Amino acid sequence: MFNRHNLNYSLKNIPAPSNKIYTKTLISQTERFIKRLRWRTKYFLQGEDEPLNTERETYGFRTRNCPPQIPELVEFENDLYNIIKNVKFRPTRNEFQQKMVDDLKRIKGRNQVILEADKTRNIYTIDPDEYKKLLMENITSEYKKVSMSDKTDVDKVSRRIALQLDLADRIEVYQNKECYITVKDHKRNFEAAPKCRLINPAKTDIGKVSKVLLEKIVTEVRRRSGFNHWKSTDEVLLWFKNTTITKKARFIVFDIEAFYPSITPQLLHRALDYARNMIDISDDEADIIFHSKKSFLFQGGNCWTKKTGDMFDVTMGSWDGAETCEIVGLYLLHKIGTVIDVSSVGLYRDDGLAIINEPTGPKMCKIKKDLHAIFKKEGLSITVDVMDKTVNFLDVTLNLKDRSFKPYRKPNDNPLYINTSSNHPPSIIRNIPTAVERRLSSISNSEKSFEDSKDIYQAALEHSGYNKQIKYQPKTPNGKKRQRRRNITWWNPPFNINVTTNIGRKFLSLLDKHFPKGHKLHKIINRNTIKMSYCCTPNIGTLLKQHNKNILKETGQENQRLCNCRIPADCPLNGKCLKKSMIYEAKIETCSGSSSYIGLTEGPFKTRFSGHKQTFNNRSQQNKTELSKKVWALKDAGTPFEISWHIVEQSRAYQGGGKTCNLCTSEKYHILKNPNSINRRSEMTAKCRHSNKYLVKNV
Repeated sequence: MFNRHNLNYSLKNIPAPSNKIYTKTLISQTERFIKRLRWRTKYFLQGEDEPLNTERETYGFRTRNCPPQIPELVEFENDLYNIIKNVKFRPTRNEFQQKMVDDLKRIKGRNQVILEADKTRNIYTIDPDEYKKLLMENITSEYKKVSMSDKTDVDKVSRRIALQLDLADRIEVYQNKECYITVKDHKRNFEAAPKCRLINPAKTDIGKVSKVLLEKIVTEVRRRSGFNHWKSTDEVLLWFKNTTITKKARFIVFDIEAFYPSITPQLLHRALDYARNMIDISDDEADIIFHSKKSFLFQGGNCWTKKTGDMFDVTMGSWDGAETCEIVGLYLLHKIGTVIDVSSVGLYRDDGLAIINEPTGPKMCKIKKDLHAIFKKEGLSITVDVMDKTVNFLDVTLNLKDRSFKPYRKPNDNPLYINTSSNHPPSIIRNIPTAVERRLSSISNSEKSFEDSKDIYQAALEHSGYNKQIKYQPKTPNGKKRQRRRNITWWNPPFNINVTTNIGRKFLSLLDKHFPKGHKLHKIINRNTIKMSYCCTPNIGTLLKQHNKNILKETGQENQRLCNCRIPADCPLNGKCLKKSMIYEAKIETCSGSSSYIGLTEGPFKTRFSGHKQTFNNRSQQNKTELSKKVWALKDAGTPFEISWHIVEQSRAYQGGGKTCNLCTSEKYHILKNPNSINRRSEMTAKCRHSNKYLVKNV
């Protein structure tokens, strides 16, 4: 069933993108930068440092409105787009880059679905039909099919909440993202009876609001309760160093089984009621928290919910999943305090650790029994192990004999780092060995512990092309430096090793050219307030997931009708007028030369074509598009002309929960690259028209 592939390098490595993909990403990032800069400039020119409604809580949701064009920025924007237009490329000869390209071709060439392993570095290929069968087995074991009207009902409640928060123009409906599986190849008898983990990426934007509310609640409850509720290994080590330990002390370690899906509405209610003793939680806030737990799973156009009968589900990967586990964890620590002294026990998500200073046999048995009873009463199941003097917890090994600690990794979990030849920004690659060195030093109590553990990490670094020998770096207390807060606007172009143009230098020179000292915008647009930092292009793991989406597209699309013209010879697109989601070109030929209009359509081209014809025939609509302006200008001048239509590219429009609209970005790419385009430059920052239908205000 499965074909195993071990790439022997991290899936976070990035192959150099094609020139076209790089330029599209650069256009998208530049568009975001220009919009942020326009908003900032608009308020500055109005005499305001910030928008008037700063008291409004937006919970991290950005405005969907498009800022007005600022005359003072026009020349700067034009020069910035000219940099993009004139970027130069060269092919880089790189053995590792070529290996990634070859591996992608080999794996994709099988026309199979690619599965990642759950806890190892392996990847597997499987036939699409076998994958769909395995996926459905995992879905039907826990979920039942429901009507899409149930999702619509949830979206209507989301709309009501969004209207109360005055965010209906920013919050989207529940995302219809398809679920997928990873394989648990570390389990016994994997080949004969494969076990999988079902991943549900669909989530509601109300979860972002719930996340902010729960973060505030968790922070206050942690502060006032004083419980050892850990958020990192560093906090565990701080507790271990400072807690009281006797010579007879022993560890107790416990693990909550399937913590996320085991949280019930009743348990969350009890956790919030406990938190209300320390912080005010309004009924509206509680309603938002519970509404964000209404979960759906999507596959093949169908909607599914848990078989438990309600839609409540705390999913891994949801916006507020971690915070939900934390507030429940604080409530559980309150309960555990009746059995173990609260200063001697702590919890990190679903992993608990305690130190028992007088560990007699009967006492340890009673503690285990009481812990099982506490969690069972809350509807949870745990495993409890009484350890001796050492324990492996998170990524450290703790030793009670001498209070020592050192790094720990699970068996067969060998580290892999990004290769020095990966298409990452140089600053990231340069800092990898230093980051590893710093991390290992922070979880080693001495140089000896560091040296005993470093070999596997040193070998992994050398395997990835790094030459630096990592050394123990003891923590030194640093005085807090005074940091001046600056309001910085960032431009984040993608990094590409194949680009020869120094876009960073050119960008900074534009700031000096257009906003010198004495310019009225120099205060907010200068080298201190405008900065550049590279972003990354898709890595190997992301490219493999994109491949799966293409393979698993619904069948039957090949048999769809492409043209319904009465006279096929009159079809404007040579028999393809019913195609959707495309960038098209209208080429205008006259006796004096030719020019082009670049357009897009999410629906069938024929519908868009009919709209164009209407603007050609009605003078009242002559200013509707740049193409209609050109046609009417030629008509008025009596110039004969012909228009031919061509598909330039097919691309996907914006999908709910996405970051960019590939269709709009593709249109802007072709406008920029076409020297004969009659499109306006202002179209480069035009608002995407395809995301509005996903807003809750339209439910």
